[in-house]
Amino acid sequence: DEGPTSSSWAHHRKHFFILSSAGKPIYSRYGDEGRLSSFTGLIQAIMSFFVDDDDSVRCINAGIHRFVFSTQGPLYLLAISSSGESENQLRTQLHHLHTQILTILTSAQLTRIFKTRGNYDLRNLLSGTEHHLTNLTRAFPTDAGLALSSVLCLPVPGRVRALVTGALGGGGGGGQGLVGLVFGLMIAKGRLVALVRPKRFSLHPDDYHHLTNTLTSSPSAYKSGDTWTPICLPRFNPNAFLHAYVSFLTPEVCVVCVGTDKEGFWVGRGWREGVGEELENNGALAAIDTAVKAVPYSIVEAGIPVLRHFICVASTLGQYTEPAPAPPYTNPADWKRLLKTYHRAAEVMRRKGSGDTDAQTLFLASATEAVVCCQRTPPYDIYAAFGPLVAKPAAMEALSALVKWIKGNHERLFV
Repeated sequence: DEGPTSSSWAHHRKHFFILSSAGKPIYSRYGDEGRLSSFTGLIQAIMSFFVDDDDSVRCINAGIHRFVFSTQGPLYLLAISSSGESENQLRTQLHHLHTQILTILTSAQLTRIFKTRGNYDLRNLLSGTEHHLTNLTRAFPTDAGLALSSVLCLPVPGRVRALVTGALGGGGGGGQGLVGLVFGLMIAKGRLVALVRPKRFSLHPDDYHHLTNTLTSSPSAYKSGDTWTPICLPRFNPNAFLHAYVSFLTPEVCVVCVGTDKEGFWVGRGWREGVGEELENNGALAAIDTAVKAVPYSIVEAGIPVLRHFICVASTLGQYTEPAPAPPYTNPADWKRLLKTYHRAAEVMRRKGSGDTDAQTLFLASATEAVVCCQRTPPYDIYAAFGPLVAKPAAMEALSALVKWIKGNHERLFV
């Protein structure tokens, strides 16, 4: 019920708005879109002023607030933040909101709709899916994968992962797999366990995040029975729907078959039954359940006392691993602050460019922690946090030990 005149609405630290180029409200993180129509009209006027001059407004800084604008075809998006995040971080979040809409309505559909009726109210088609966008905005401050464009994997013994991969690819022992299969996945507690795909296809981390966000936004709908749903994966093809068969083998473990056959529900059902039976017989499903109960793993496993936390991205795979937050990062505010520091470090490294040898390592020291970002350490990018008094040589020595530990556990940590 909040609106632009209520004090509670204005005091939120971050707002997101999506509207059509005609000024029709589509989504607001806080408040009722109907009551915000005058506000979205003002946003449309500002953005259209620049569009009419073949230009675009990108960012406005006003005191502690940052306004970041994004024009995506017939859609206008705006982030207003006093959280201290940079323009690029907020722009990445707007990108994810836009592509989440494309999982529901393809880019071709959006273009066709607004070309025919420029004043169309898109909420008519998005009704019931607003929680997908809200669930995504809640994940922005705490999910490193969204900012680093990588997928979190379930740590599991390589032998078990091989059994799961074999079952997914062979359709549970059928040997021929699935006709029209694009991606076959096992996901456990939001973490990737295994992935099968034809060699000519690849699953972009952004598409994976939007697929899992769709599942976690409506858990009761997907856990109540086998589900067959159309979904667009914008990084794969923004103009066409694929079809996803989703089935939970246990309360935390699901298999997903994404294919091109819109009539393939019963084929997917047979695939799921075969996969489930094979994993029950070879003991892999029980092993996955055990691994789920053990995540996230402890920083103590790395055996490096000065290390508080780390994120390791296998950049060529688009995957990452991280331990559970340990003190002081069990406090939500401290955890969000650490992730912001990681994101800022990654942004600085990108800005310096891949040709700069000095860009390989970045050391950031503050009153709360020292953070080291080390990129192009084949095959990993590492973000590590230490106490505020640690010296750079000691941090680099610990980083070398961490890389050695990760390489020794690569098959367990990554797909």
